[in-house]
Amino acid sequence: MKAATVLALLIFALPHPALASGIVSFRFVVDGKPISCTSTVELRLDGLAIVAERTDGGFLVPVAFDKKSSEWPSDKAVEAKVICGEYVLNFNLPPSRVSPGQWEVGIAYPPHWMERFGSLRAVEEGTWLSYLESECNGCDPGVITTVSHPSPPASLIADLRREQPSSSGERARDIAYALAVFDAEYQQNRDFLLGRLNACIARPKESPEDEVCDGTLLDYVTNLYWPGDSTLLQPLLQLADSRKDVIHEIGRFYADLLDRHTATTVDELGKLAQEKQRLICQFAGEDEYSLDQPKLERVTQRLHGIGNQTANQCLQVADTAANDVPWRQQRK
Repeated sequence: MKAATVLALLIFALPHPALASGIVSFRFVVDGKPISCTSTVELRLDGLAIVAERTDGGFLVPVAFDKKSSEWPSDKAVEAKVICGEYVLNFNLPPSRVSPGQWEVGIAYPPHWMERFGSLRAVEEGTWLSYLESECNGCDPGVITTVSHPSPPASLIADLRREQPSSSGERARDIAYALAVFDAEYQQNRDFLLGRLNACIARPKESPEDEVCDGTLLDYVTNLYWPGDSTLLQPLLQLADSRKDVIHEIGRFYADLLDRHTATTVDELGKLAQEKQRLICQFAGEDEYSLDQPKLERVTQRLHGIGNQTANQCLQVADTAANDVPWRQQRK
């Protein structure tokens, strides 16, 4: 067998200090919960086998990886295959990530993935995530590699379908979101979430706290927009004059809209009343551009490029709002 085809198997044997430069502690997690399994890690660098050895709860770092980050070529990568019982996950990592410290390898299915990865584009690109978080000793924070997977587990869909008819409240919301992501009865579950959001907005202001009417519900609906459900755009723009205790920091979504879908967003803004246009751009400035100057600069350039009345007015309102927040005023 050619060396280039040999996988580097992490051999779980007694450690041999002469073959290693440190220890990586290791755990496998599914939806935030560590699980016990017979685990194997296979490594390959430049197509060659790199043998490591098992320790109690981890493995020894092979001396082949005993270099500083700056000493590795920028295009170098190590292939890591993690096997934990029925799960087989593959990652491409910089070699410097195979260093003494901690690895958390795992899987995040919706709805859980929103808790940990909701701010990442990865949740828009598949139906579930696998991830490897590595943290070298003395480094903070850890570095996460994610992989989006297009096909959901059929058994998980079946379990959610069985549970859905008897679910209520927060659980019903979560199941509807997960099934929508899995493209299982998408329209039905998408409409359920949008209906719940509208019902939350319609509640009297003096209503008690509701486990469904929180920022998570809004995150679910906006997350369904990004993969391609353009029919959600107008309903989401219409929320601008709604109760802030329900829509929370919706300005972050509006800021991303203006950044990522500038022309489409300007066209849709033009269909709204002036006051609602102003609120959308104001919230974008207050909730996001006040914290992310590079994003504001990108949006400024794109809105200048469009140059119509709607774009110019939105830019003026967003820029004013971004610079009028208290913490920026204190810096002046």
